[in-house]
Amino acid sequence: MRIESESFELERYRDFFLHSPEGIWCFHLDVPISTNLPPKEQVELLLTRARLGICNDAMAKMYGYSSASEMMGLSLSQLIPSDAPEDLDHLYRFVSSGYNMKDVESRELDRFGNSKYFLNGVVGVIKDGKLEHVWGSQRDITALKQTQDQLRYSLFLQSQLTEISKSFITLPPTELDTAVRDSMEKAGRICNADRAYIIEYSNSNKYLSNTYEWCREGIPSFVEHFQKIPVGNIPPERFERIRKFGYVALNSREEIEGEDSFLRDLILPRGIRSLLIIGLRYEGKEIGFFGMDMLSEDRVWTEEEISILGLIGDLILLAFDRKKKEGTLNAFYDRMHYDLELGRLTQRSLVDRTFPDSRFFRMETYFRPFEKVGGDVISTIQNQDGSVDILFADVSGHGISSAMVSGMVVISFKNSARMGLSPAQGLSRIVEDLKPLVVDHHISAVRVKYIPESKRLLYSYAGHPPILLFRDGKRIELDGMNLPLLAFDGAQYYDQAIDLLHGDRIVFFSDGMYEIFDGQGNILDLPGLISILEEYLDAETIEDYIDQIVSDLFEYSGGNFGDDIALLVLDIY
Repeated sequence: MRIESESFELERYRDFFLHSPEGIWCFHLDVPISTNLPPKEQVELLLTRARLGICNDAMAKMYGYSSASEMMGLSLSQLIPSDAPEDLDHLYRFVSSGYNMKDVESRELDRFGNSKYFLNGVVGVIKDGKLEHVWGSQRDITALKQTQDQLRYSLFLQSQLTEISKSFITLPPTELDTAVRDSMEKAGRICNADRAYIIEYSNSNKYLSNTYEWCREGIPSFVEHFQKIPVGNIPPERFERIRKFGYVALNSREEIEGEDSFLRDLILPRGIRSLLIIGLRYEGKEIGFFGMDMLSEDRVWTEEEISILGLIGDLILLAFDRKKKEGTLNAFYDRMHYDLELGRLTQRSLVDRTFPDSRFFRMETYFRPFEKVGGDVISTIQNQDGSVDILFADVSGHGISSAMVSGMVVISFKNSARMGLSPAQGLSRIVEDLKPLVVDHHISAVRVKYIPESKRLLYSYAGHPPILLFRDGKRIELDGMNLPLLAFDGAQYYDQAIDLLHGDRIVFFSDGMYEIFDGQGNILDLPGLISILEEYLDAETIEDYIDQIVSDLFEYSGGNFGDDIALLVLDIY
């Protein structure tokens, strides 16, 4: 019977290994590594000696293989992109952690040379002071990393476009030339081009001349070579292409060599290997072209770069004739609102909209953005030990930039929650993650960890309105305040705790709920909101409680709100 029982258990482990969605693996060391060696030497030996001896199909597919058998025998060095410190950091952490670590990120290569990002749990097998085997499991987080990168890039682009837009809107006419050149430089650096320029039609539309130019350091000026270019010498199909699609892109010297002889002789002697030309057109009239060149290498121009140049081109046209271009400016902002909608969808895909079901508690929320995209964040994550992490935050400002920052806040929160950080540590981690990327924004927040088994609530403030605890009809404000995230350098955040009881109600709210005015201009303010929160504590359900609060707010303000409205109610069972 014992043999049968052990056989049954082994079969269960085998099924788990084969069918687990996580990659499970083991690297063998034919020559074990002494744990007394310096960490650098241990890492070097791991790269050369460790060979994959066991893995499941889930792991193999993460690297582009069909089955585990195709990976057998691969050395660890074949999966690591380089010997750069950032690519070996997780190996040094493995050694320094005592050969046992969890939730550590690594960058590796699949069979096609593509970068892949994994979240790993790793444990080493030590015998007689030597490392003999390394077991581990991993999850593919490549898509999440790509989303983070796209959010960062989108935030950067939005800030640059907003800066250019503001400079043109507030620009004195005498500074037009400076503003146009500044915008060209920004566009060139955004797209990493060698040269950016504007070519305009003459009054007779018979000639084209280079009127503005920006060159990267070390790149010569070509303005004198592109003066009074006869329009009639340029193939008509090139103009038709720009009229139809808005641009012409020549991505390589080979493509330029395939052009009409006039264009070929005009471009190639300058050493240009790639170019992108955007049409400048207003009210049906062709004004000229906004272009970029590459001299150092061939270049494939992306749709995103083409779109960016189109937006900046529109802004340059605004600068040329601001009064006549008001309609174009509105069109630009319409496109920005389209981008805003895309930002909203991106944000919604990153922010949790459902909350954990539990016999220990009940959680419900209400959220109403001031604009299409709000800066408020309500996000939760339920951990394997049953605890729940909650982030209730408000990013300053509104619109695209606030939405992008909100998305980054949620990513940082979820990553830190998975790492098991305390509320205060999690707030500090948000500052660490976002400080290099975010300007002109701060974040008021409260981070909470609730442990249902002990009914213990850990929390940490960062400039957010107080959490309210209602117990037996009495109100208790949870102590704390502290400074908003990213507002001041060196701010410290602290964990506080309180033990909850059956029947307690916890209420989180944004400042937009009490910074509202009635028809006579009287502000509701915090005491007024607290009175509303207290009035409906006897509501039959948590949904009724929220509905009656929101109804009172709409009645007081007439539906006019100056900020996002966010509310979270947590009932303890």
